[in-house]
Amino acid sequence: MPTHPKVNVKSGFSREAIVFYCALMAFAVAAIALAGWVFDISYFKTILPGFPEMKPNSAVAFAIGAIGLFLISKHGQGENRSRAIVSCGALVSLIGFLTLFEYMGGLDLGIDTMLISASRMAAETRFPGRMSPHSAFNFTVLGISIAALAGGRRFQKLSEFLAILLSVTTFTAVLGYLYGAEQFYGISKFNSMAVQTIGLFFVFSLGIVTANTRSRMVNLLTASSFGGTAARRLLPCVVVLSTLLPWLRMMGEKRGLLDAGSGPALMAVFAILIMGAIILFFSAAIHKTDIGRKHLERDLAERARRYHDLFDYSQGMICIHDLDGVLISVNPATIRSLGYGLDEMIGKNLAEFLPVEHRAGITAFLREITNEGISKGLLPVISKSGQHVMWRYDSILVSEPDEEPYIIGHAQDVTELIAAQKQLKNLSLTDDLTGLYNRRGFLTMAEQQIKLEEHSGTARGLTLMFADMDGLKKINDLYGHKAGSDAIIQLSKILQATLRSADLIARWGGDEFVILTIGSKNENTEMMFDRINDAISEHNLRSHKPYELACSIGVAPIDIGTGRSLEAIIADADKAMYAEKRRRKAAREDVDTHDLIETLTPSRTSPKDPTGNRPSL
Repeated sequence: MPTHPKVNVKSGFSREAIVFYCALMAFAVAAIALAGWVFDISYFKTILPGFPEMKPNSAVAFAIGAIGLFLISKHGQGENRSRAIVSCGALVSLIGFLTLFEYMGGLDLGIDTMLISASRMAAETRFPGRMSPHSAFNFTVLGISIAALAGGRRFQKLSEFLAILLSVTTFTAVLGYLYGAEQFYGISKFNSMAVQTIGLFFVFSLGIVTANTRSRMVNLLTASSFGGTAARRLLPCVVVLSTLLPWLRMMGEKRGLLDAGSGPALMAVFAILIMGAIILFFSAAIHKTDIGRKHLERDLAERARRYHDLFDYSQGMICIHDLDGVLISVNPATIRSLGYGLDEMIGKNLAEFLPVEHRAGITAFLREITNEGISKGLLPVISKSGQHVMWRYDSILVSEPDEEPYIIGHAQDVTELIAAQKQLKNLSLTDDLTGLYNRRGFLTMAEQQIKLEEHSGTARGLTLMFADMDGLKKINDLYGHKAGSDAIIQLSKILQATLRSADLIARWGGDEFVILTIGSKNENTEMMFDRINDAISEHNLRSHKPYELACSIGVAPIDIGTGRSLEAIIADADKAMYAEKRRRKAAREDVDTHDLIETLTPSRTSPKDPTGNRPSL
């Protein structure tokens, strides 16, 4: 028997909860009725004095059926559970069938007084304790419907049909009570279908169709579609109006307010007015829904057009594929890049467009994006002409309710960029003395960085700094060129340690350095100056060299929008550096003049007390 998934119905309860509460209600009412017969409590046997009583065998049949319905509401599968459900249904059906057999054959099999003796039942009837033939028929149908739920698809369709039949025959009993037609609910006052029996038959009908996961009626009534809404609203109207209008006519004729002619005419008027109002109401709702649908269709069509424009006219490659890597759709840019036709790509696996040595990586890519939901990197592909192309891709997993997940990827052709990077590696880009970029390496990498800034449009702010080492000539003259080279190396190490790894640093030539700071702003430039000067001062304090390091720095901001060449910007930074060098030289000369005056003043400096300071360079 299939399990019942937790599908929320319109009431907000799950299927299992509705079936369980139906079983609980049926068992409780049946137990109360049986207790009324055992302890002779009349209020437990009937709702109101004068109404038919629920017979003991009816209560037993309801209790057994409730057990079967309770087993249906629980999760799981198994032969024992299915057999128990079938057994409960068979017992209920057997009680009803034997009672019908008694009526048809004029027999008394003794099942009516098996639990309660005939002396404790009404003596006015020929068959004390026997349920009405209507109830017996309903129990026969109910038992088969319960047992059929444990079967396959065809049996479950039969179960749904029998549950609907059960509710129809029970409703005829309601009409019998309402219109005073005793033959619709029993054969006498003491062999009639009790009111609580009618209620429990409706409860079982609800529980059985709800438990049936293949029930078309339940799926329709609980659907959020307009059809489901119309069914939930129209069906009660049809039932209530079809029941109430004839009853009003009957009551009017009984009280003498209507005769044989005016009664049908008035009922027809009311039926036309009420049904007309309902039809107009739903027609207006349908009209409003249809207008909203047309607006939605136009919006969706506009969004679809924009999506297709983006998809078709994008200069980047866009591919959509399933979780196995099979291509579902590709845009024209992809076709132009690889040279294949659309029909040559759709339905093919991504691995078929990769070099043989890289095809195994598709499995890792699909596993990564399935687990993480996103993947990015480089993908080597082969065009139709056999040319190897390198793509930089960004892929994302798209998962929407009630739809198969898929992967959409966007890629850019970086073949030329990768080739340029490989070419740069073959060039001499570094300075032999310091290990920094040389002039060629700096120009090449800086141009690439500026292009990336222009392409991304992030405007992070590039700044160019030109640094010149102060006093290198004096170091060479006093301590030799080896000491000068060592001083250049030490200054390059200070710059590397102080600046960020993303910044480009190069030895421009001799004692000159050029720096391209990435993502820096004006306020950050002053902080860089301070860090560099502090690092140089700290080095001088720890150094045991007979000289001190110093440098002058000029700054030139880079404005992407001006179109100025990198050489022009470097020239601006060079001018700013020389201005800074002149300022620092003037400051040193002022200090030297002050020191000379103090030296020539006997009262302040003793010739026997030399300062011992290293020369300031």
